[in-house]
Amino acid sequence: MTLRDHSKLAILCTAAAVTSGTAVTLLSAAPEIASLPLPATTIIRTIPVQTSSLPEPKLRPGFASLTEPDATARFRFVSLNASDELFNALAEDEAAAADPAAWASETTIAPAPPSIVRLPDAATGKLPWQTSPAPRFGASASLSDKLRQIGPTAHERLQAKFVAAKAPWQPAELALVALKDEKILELFAKPAGGSWTFIHRYPVLAASGGSGPKLRRGDKQVPEGIYGITFLNPNSRYHVALRVGYPNAFDRRMGVQDGRKDLGGDIMIHGKAASVGCLAIGDEAAEELFVLAAETGLRNIKLIIAPNDLRKSGLPARQDGQPQWLPQLYAELAAALEPFKSPPESSGLLSLFSN
Repeated sequence: MTLRDHSKLAILCTAAAVTSGTAVTLLSAAPEIASLPLPATTIIRTIPVQTSSLPEPKLRPGFASLTEPDATARFRFVSLNASDELFNALAEDEAAAADPAAWASETTIAPAPPSIVRLPDAATGKLPWQTSPAPRFGASASLSDKLRQIGPTAHERLQAKFVAAKAPWQPAELALVALKDEKILELFAKPAGGSWTFIHRYPVLAASGGSGPKLRRGDKQVPEGIYGITFLNPNSRYHVALRVGYPNAFDRRMGVQDGRKDLGGDIMIHGKAASVGCLAIGDEAAEELFVLAAETGLRNIKLIIAPNDLRKSGLPARQDGQPQWLPQLYAELAAALEPFKSPPESSGLLSLFSN
């Protein structure tokens, strides 16, 4: 290998060792090229060098390239043709390199950003990172976020209802009684070791279908039976929602007996005033039951959905086309309603403001 080749290789390796892979300024000869016949001070002007398509090495935040533990991670491959360009540039600038007075440098000092002093919040005494951010309800909200949003006002309304019913707060168990023909939803509460007390009657603002159980998906029927509440949805399209545990074991057993496979699901008690197969009770009523269910515990809630008030009238007769097992279901519903005394009916005008 000739001296010229060594010079090319030294210049090529020196340029490749720089993070940018382009310009190099040598103020003193490096040990690797000390044996080459080059001036002690050499300037190589900036010449763009075509590099390979390898990705730029990722440096850890806060570390400059020269402090990277593994220096070889900074090397990039340079085209062999680039060595000729670099060597020619060295020859052209040799005269300028011999005259230090011709050197120039430019230093740019960027002003530091203004300091930001974070003071504790006057109300809480906590710094911003010590408090939970306010929930953004344009996106999905967690259950705890939703409860923080609607809980305080819902609590006030609920406690007023419990005081009016002379019922202790807070209940250990809840019961909801839905009467399809009257379009009402009754709330009962029971303290630990106590008895059931009627708390409030909520009007059902929308519910599709008519008398009779839900049999299959898409029949637009509100189910009839004894159910639990399986889920609370803080992001319902209908404000907030309580998911009814339909189908239950009885529904599945009768489905198998009848040869029905797709029984449907996703039955909710929710806000707003529109519904298909669910019970829409308005936003404020839905908030109250949502908060009360969350605090009481879903396993402590029972929901009874009946075609009519079986506490006042006998069992309805089975209609043509209805399942043979329907009288059995209505007998079970009548027995389940016995602990819940029918509340006194409200007068006409007062019932409009009952929620």
